Amino acid sequence: MTSSRFRIASDSVCDLPTAIVDELGINIIPTYVNIGEQSLPDDGTALVREQFYRDLPQMRVLPTTAAPSPGDAESFFRNILRHDDQHVVSIHVPAKLSGVLNTMRLGAHAVSSDRITLVDSQQLTLGMGFQVWVAAELSAAGAELKTILATIERVRQHTRVYAIIDTLEYLKRSGRVNALMANFSSLLRIKPIVEVKDGEINAMARMRTWARAAARLGELTRAQAPLDRLAVLHINNRSAGERLLDSLADIAPPDSIIVEVTPTLGTHIGPGSIGVATLNANWRQ
Repeated sequence: MTSSRFRIASDSVCDLPTAIVDELGINIIPTYVNIGEQSLPDDGTALVREQFYRDLPQMRVLPTTAAPSPGDAESFFRNILRHDDQHVVSIHVPAKLSGVLNTMRLGAHAVSSDRITLVDSQQLTLGMGFQVWVAAELSAAGAELKTILATIERVRQHTRVYAIIDTLEYLKRSGRVNALMANFSSLLRIKPIVEVKDGEINAMARMRTWARAAARLGELTRAQAPLDRLAVLHINNRSAGERLLDSLADIAPPDSIIVEVTPTLGTHIGPGSIGVATLNANWRQ
């Protein structure tokens, strides 16, 4: 197959900035955030991130999140596969954490599963986004399918995602953390640092103050140098993200970005948190 046949797709959890998506022709299917009786696509338009996070602390009932429907997935793939010679590489949120990949598999079977390659990113936010970004660059440059898939795996192996959880209240309310641990951490003002790896979210450290947590996050980031790409992540806390990026100026690539995390994730994490997604330069070797 020639390079013109390959289209790269993902879901909105990849958090890629619109400018990159548009430049590389990446296809994004939105996940959904349910607020009361409304089910809103997490596409940056129906649900504006800044406003959502300002409103979230006042919501009496925590929003829920949902994968696209199988019908959405089918329509998504049919819209991409308009020409008989096209093939889609579709990279998604981990199956261990979401039903998105299963939904996309149902949509693919309804369309033409032999023309759609599904990939479990085993990552979240820009940890997934880096895989999508590099795959789209390779497709545009004329890479073969086997090269694209092998490179996605190599990028995954060299990617790390770390985050400081400002409060465990939202994880507790969403049922994703033990209530006793959440209350204990709040009482002691503990700031957990977590890592996303192999499709799971694991606690790495529990710091007593924000300053110590931010310092540790910086250390973890520096340990991944030399960096090919760096994304600083935040949830309604851009100022802390900017301070973190400034502190990493000596190792940060010139095109490093600051991204507010999608509400699909932020609903369960809550405002105030910050994180990083790193891609070590050795992925190119």
